[in-house]
Amino acid sequence: MKVLEICEAYGGGVKRQIDYLNQFANSKNIEMTTLVSSKRGAEIPKKYLVDDRLSAFPRHPFRYLSLMKCLHRLIDQKNIQLVHAHSTIAGIAMVVYKMRYHDGPPVVFTPHAYFSEVDRGWYKNGILKIAEKFMSHFFTKVIHVSADEEGYALANKIVKQSQSVVINNGVPFHEYEKISHANTDFVNVARCDFQKNPQLFIKIAQRITKAIPDSRFTWVGDGPMLNECRAEVIRLNLEDKIQFVGFRANPYTYLEQADIFCSTSRYEGQPFSVLEAISEKMPLIITDVIGHKELVNDNGVLLTDEIIGDDTKLVAAFQTVIKHETEYSQASYQLFTKKYDVMNMVDAIEQIYLSGVAA
Repeated sequence: MKVLEICEAYGGGVKRQIDYLNQFANSKNIEMTTLVSSKRGAEIPKKYLVDDRLSAFPRHPFRYLSLMKCLHRLIDQKNIQLVHAHSTIAGIAMVVYKMRYHDGPPVVFTPHAYFSEVDRGWYKNGILKIAEKFMSHFFTKVIHVSADEEGYALANKIVKQSQSVVINNGVPFHEYEKISHANTDFVNVARCDFQKNPQLFIKIAQRITKAIPDSRFTWVGDGPMLNECRAEVIRLNLEDKIQFVGFRANPYTYLEQADIFCSTSRYEGQPFSVLEAISEKMPLIITDVIGHKELVNDNGVLLTDEIIGDDTKLVAAFQTVIKHETEYSQASYQLFTKKYDVMNMVDAIEQIYLSGVAA
C-alpha cells in the first residue's frame, strides 16, 4: 500500500508520530512517501522529501498555491493510494488540492489539536470553527489522538461522529536508568512557542523555587521564543534555577536526570513528550487542558486556573507530587503500558489507511 505523509509542522509530537509511522512501515507492508517543510528546524531524515512552500501559508498564499502542481505530480508518479495530512497547514493544503483535483486519493487528517481550542475571543474562535468544519468535508477520516480532542470536535460540530476515530499516540518502550541527584528537578520537553506557554513555565518556576529552594526547572526544546525566555530568566536572576537548554537530539537524557515532568501547554492533541515521560515512570504536573486530562490518573496533578492563580495552592500541588513521587511513578508506568504503546498506534492507523482505500 502506498501512502503519502504530508506535514508542515515537522517538529515536536507531530514529528514523532510521522517518524514512528515511517520506522514501522516496512513491518506493516506500507510504502511511505513523506513530504515535510524544513522551517521548524528539526533534523530531517534523508529519505523524506522537503518543500518549504508548505510553510508559505498564510503570508505567501500564491507561493503556497504553487505547491499544488508539484503535489499532484508526486501523487501521480508515486501512485499514491492515500494521503495522511498532519496538522492544520497540511490539512489546508489537501483541502485546496481536493478542490483543484477532484479525483485525488482519499485523505486522512490528524489535527494534533485544533486551533480553535485556545480562547482567542468569540469572533476569531467562531471563524476558526467554521473553517475547521469546512475542512472536514474533504477528509475520509479524522484521527483524534485523545478522547478529549474528539469530544471537543464533536461538541463543536467540527466533524461527524461517523467520520471521527480516536487513536491514542504511542511511544516505544525505552530502556532507561534514572540518574540520582540531590535536588528536585522538573523538566519539560517542548517547542518554545505560544502553544507550549514557556512564560507560564517561568512564572511557576519562579514561585516554586522560592518556596522549595532545592527545586530546579529545565526546558528542553528550540523555538521562536527561546531567546526571549532565556533573557527573562537572566532578568529574574534565576539562571541557577531555570534553564532553557534548546534543542537536544536525545531528550530521554533529560528525562532520566529529572524527577517530575511539568508541562504548561495552552492546548494539546496528545503530547508525545508526556507519553515519553510516563514511559520513564515520571509523575506529572501538567496544565488542565484537552490532551492532558487523560494522562493524569493517580500519577500527578492537573494545574487548573484556580491552582495557578493561588500561590498557596500551587505550592501545595507541587509538594503533593514530591511527597507521593514513588506511587505516582508506578501509576505513570502502568498507564503507559496499558494505553500508549507505539505498536497499538501503528496498527490502528494502518487499519484506517486500509479502510480509507477500500472506501
